Amino acid sequence: MCLVATWRVLRLGLFGALLSGLGLSVALALGLADPPRHGTLYAATDALEASLSLPRAPFTLIARGAWSAQASPLDSWHLVFSADGALRFTLSLHGDASFALAPLQADSLGFIHLRRPPEPNEVLLFVTEREALLYLNRELAWRGALPDAEQVNWRGALHSISVALYTP
Repeated sequence: MCLVATWRVLRLGLFGALLSGLGLSVALALGLADPPRHGTLYAATDALEASLSLPRAPFTLIARGAWSAQASPLDSWHLVFSADGALRFTLSLHGDASFALAPLQADSLGFIHLRRPPEPNEVLLFVTEREALLYLNRELAWRGALPDAEQVNWRGALHSISVALYTP
Protein backbone atom coordinates (compact mmCIF):
# COMPACT_ATOMS: atom_id res chain seq x y z
CA MET A 1 0.00 0.00 0.00
CA CYS A 2 2.84 2.40 0.81
CA LEU A 3 4.44 1.81 -2.60
CA VAL A 4 1.18 2.67 -4.41
CA ALA A 5 0.84 5.92 -2.44
CA THR A 6 4.44 6.85 -3.23
CA TRP A 7 3.85 6.35 -6.97
CA ARG A 8 0.69 8.48 -6.82
CA VAL A 9 2.57 11.30 -5.11
CA LEU A 10 5.38 11.07 -7.67
CA ARG A 11 2.87 11.16 -10.56
CA LEU A 12 1.15 14.20 -9.04
CA GLY A 13 4.53 15.91 -8.64
CA LEU A 14 5.43 15.17 -12.26
CA PHE A 15 2.05 16.44 -13.45
CA GLY A 16 2.49 19.61 -11.36
CA ALA A 17 5.98 20.21 -12.80
CA LEU A 18 4.63 19.78 -16.35
CA LEU A 19 1.79 22.24 -15.69
CA SER A 20 4.22 24.74 -14.15
CA GLY A 21 6.50 24.49 -17.18
CA LEU A 22 3.58 24.94 -19.54
CA GLY A 23 2.33 27.97 -17.58
CA LEU A 24 5.79 29.55 -17.64
CA SER A 25 6.09 28.93 -21.39
CA VAL A 26 2.74 30.63 -22.02
CA ALA A 27 3.68 33.60 -19.79
CA LEU A 28 6.98 34.08 -21.62
CA ALA A 29 5.26 33.81 -25.01
CA LEU A 30 2.84 36.55 -23.91
CA GLY A 31 5.75 38.89 -23.15
CA LEU A 32 6.41 38.47 -19.44
CA ALA A 33 10.19 38.89 -19.95
CA ASP A 34 10.02 41.57 -22.66
CA PRO A 35 11.60 44.96 -21.94
CA PRO A 36 9.18 47.60 -20.65
CA ARG A 37 7.52 49.86 -23.21
CA HIS A 38 4.96 52.63 -23.03
CA GLY A 39 1.81 51.87 -24.97
CA THR A 40 0.69 54.83 -27.12
CA LEU A 41 2.51 55.58 -30.39
CA TYR A 42 3.64 59.23 -30.32
CA ALA A 43 5.67 59.46 -33.55
CA ALA A 44 7.36 57.17 -36.06
CA THR A 45 9.52 57.40 -39.17
CA ASP A 46 11.44 55.15 -41.55
CA ALA A 47 13.49 57.93 -43.16
CA LEU A 48 17.28 57.65 -43.23
CA GLU A 49 17.72 61.43 -42.96
CA ALA A 50 15.27 62.69 -40.34
CA SER A 51 14.85 63.71 -36.74
CA LEU A 52 12.09 63.39 -34.16
CA SER A 53 11.05 65.76 -31.41
CA LEU A 54 11.09 63.99 -28.08
CA PRO A 55 8.21 64.27 -25.62
CA ARG A 56 8.83 65.00 -21.96
CA ALA A 57 9.62 61.92 -19.87
CA PRO A 58 8.30 59.30 -19.57
CA PHE A 59 8.66 57.85 -23.08
CA THR A 60 10.06 54.87 -24.96
CA LEU A 61 12.22 55.15 -28.08
CA ILE A 62 12.62 52.07 -30.27
CA ALA A 63 15.06 52.18 -33.20
CA ARG A 64 15.67 49.24 -35.51
CA GLY A 65 18.66 49.84 -37.76
CA ALA A 66 20.17 47.65 -40.47
CA TRP A 67 23.83 48.10 -41.35
CA SER A 68 24.67 49.28 -44.86
CA ALA A 69 25.98 46.67 -47.30
CA GLN A 70 29.53 48.04 -47.18
CA ALA A 71 29.64 48.37 -43.37
CA SER A 72 32.61 46.80 -41.63
CA PRO A 73 33.54 46.23 -37.98
CA LEU A 74 35.16 49.68 -38.05
CA ASP A 75 31.86 51.46 -38.87
CA SER A 76 29.17 52.71 -36.50
CA TRP A 77 25.74 54.28 -36.39
CA HIS A 78 24.57 56.86 -33.88
CA LEU A 79 21.46 58.20 -32.19
CA VAL A 80 22.22 61.83 -31.38
CA PHE A 81 20.15 63.53 -28.66
CA SER A 82 20.15 67.33 -28.45
CA ALA A 83 18.41 70.23 -26.72
CA ASP A 84 18.44 73.90 -27.73
CA GLY A 85 20.75 73.03 -30.62
CA ALA A 86 23.41 71.64 -28.29
CA LEU A 87 24.47 68.00 -28.13
CA ARG A 88 23.29 66.33 -24.90
CA PHE A 89 24.40 62.72 -25.43
CA THR A 90 25.05 60.20 -28.21
CA LEU A 91 24.38 56.48 -28.36
CA SER A 92 26.75 54.79 -30.82
CA LEU A 93 26.61 51.17 -31.99
CA HIS A 94 29.89 49.96 -33.45
CA GLY A 95 30.44 47.21 -35.99
CA ASP A 96 32.78 45.39 -33.60
CA ALA A 97 29.77 44.62 -31.32
CA SER A 98 30.40 47.43 -28.85
CA PHE A 99 28.44 50.53 -27.88
CA ALA A 100 29.17 53.92 -26.35
CA LEU A 101 26.94 56.36 -24.51
CA ALA A 102 28.91 59.61 -24.66
CA PRO A 103 29.59 61.62 -22.53
CA LEU A 104 28.01 59.45 -19.81
CA GLN A 105 30.37 56.57 -20.42
CA ALA A 106 34.00 57.22 -21.21
CA ASP A 107 34.79 54.18 -23.37
CA SER A 108 33.02 51.78 -25.69
CA LEU A 109 31.76 48.62 -24.04
CA GLY A 110 31.70 45.26 -25.77
CA PHE A 111 28.23 43.74 -25.68
CA ILE A 112 27.79 40.16 -26.86
CA HIS A 113 24.16 40.71 -27.85
CA LEU A 114 25.01 43.32 -30.50
CA ARG A 115 25.01 42.02 -34.04
CA ARG A 116 27.85 42.74 -36.45
CA PRO A 117 27.31 44.00 -40.00
CA PRO A 118 25.19 43.19 -42.00
CA GLU A 119 22.78 42.02 -39.23
CA PRO A 120 20.23 44.55 -37.89
CA ASN A 121 20.17 45.80 -34.27
CA GLU A 122 17.35 47.09 -32.08
CA VAL A 123 17.72 49.88 -29.54
CA LEU A 124 15.04 50.35 -26.88
CA LEU A 125 15.42 53.35 -24.57
CA PHE A 126 12.85 53.34 -21.75
CA VAL A 127 12.91 56.74 -20.01
CA THR A 128 11.09 57.60 -16.79
CA GLU A 129 11.28 60.75 -14.68
CA ARG A 130 14.04 59.24 -12.52
CA GLU A 131 16.09 56.92 -14.72
CA ALA A 132 16.55 55.39 -18.14
CA LEU A 133 16.98 51.78 -19.21
CA LEU A 134 18.86 50.98 -22.42
CA TYR A 135 18.14 47.64 -24.06
CA LEU A 136 20.16 46.45 -27.05
CA ASN A 137 18.51 43.59 -28.92
CA ARG A 138 16.18 43.10 -25.93
CA GLU A 139 19.00 42.71 -23.42
CA LEU A 140 19.61 45.28 -20.68
CA ALA A 141 22.85 47.10 -21.53
CA TRP A 142 22.79 50.22 -19.31
CA ARG A 143 20.79 51.84 -16.52
CA GLY A 144 21.18 55.38 -15.23
CA ALA A 145 20.10 59.00 -15.43
CA LEU A 146 20.11 60.80 -18.79
CA PRO A 147 20.28 64.53 -19.48
CA ASP A 148 17.08 66.06 -20.84
CA ALA A 149 16.86 66.13 -24.63
CA GLU A 150 14.33 67.63 -27.02
CA GLN A 151 15.27 65.99 -30.31
CA VAL A 152 16.88 62.82 -31.67
CA ASN A 153 18.43 62.24 -35.08
CA TRP A 154 20.55 59.43 -36.51
CA ARG A 155 23.45 58.98 -38.84
CA GLY A 156 26.15 56.52 -39.74
CA ALA A 157 26.57 53.28 -41.67
CA LEU A 158 22.85 52.54 -42.04
CA HIS A 159 21.01 50.81 -44.86
CA SER A 160 17.63 51.36 -43.22
CA ILE A 161 16.19 52.48 -39.90
CA SER A 162 12.79 52.72 -38.30
CA VAL A 163 12.34 54.86 -35.21
CA ALA A 164 9.22 54.97 -33.05
CA LEU A 165 8.39 56.96 -29.91
CA TYR A 166 5.81 55.77 -27.39
CA THR A 167 4.25 57.64 -24.45
CA PRO A 168 2.01 56.41 -21.62
